[in-house]
Amino acid sequence: MKTTSILIILILLTIQINAQNTIAYEDCSTELTTIGVTSSSKKVNSEPEFPGGKKELAKYLSNNIRYPRNSRNSSSRGNVIVCFKIEKNGTITNVKVLKGVNKILNKEAKRVVSNMPNWKPAYEDGIAISKVLRIPIVFFRN
Repeated sequence: MKTTSILIILILLTIQINAQNTIAYEDCSTELTTIGVTSSSKKVNSEPEFPGGKKELAKYLSNNIRYPRNSRNSSSRGNVIVCFKIEKNGTITNVKVLKGVNKILNKEAKRVVSNMPNWKPAYEDGIAISKVLRIPIVFFRN
């Protein structure tokens, strides 16, 4: 329980810290936005939103991230930055690791993001648009 609480706090802090960062993503023609989006749905202009907002995203991550038992180095830890695209219909596509720790943790981070439920899409001028986001996945061992 303590580990889960710490994980949720770290995820929320990382999300808040990175909320205003944007970087260009070489494989996408759109701008990459860090998770830390506004909690709005179907406004004239809005960012993509995980169902239930940031708290539910943190819950999803803490419930679904599994520290791989077959990791050769049990002390492996760090942040895996994952980039993905939220399509107009809310589905997740083009999941890629921007910054990794090792192959095993990178694969786990990609798995968790790929299996996320559909998001509420971004809207521009009242029309659903695709948007590229990045999210830090935090791995640590006690």
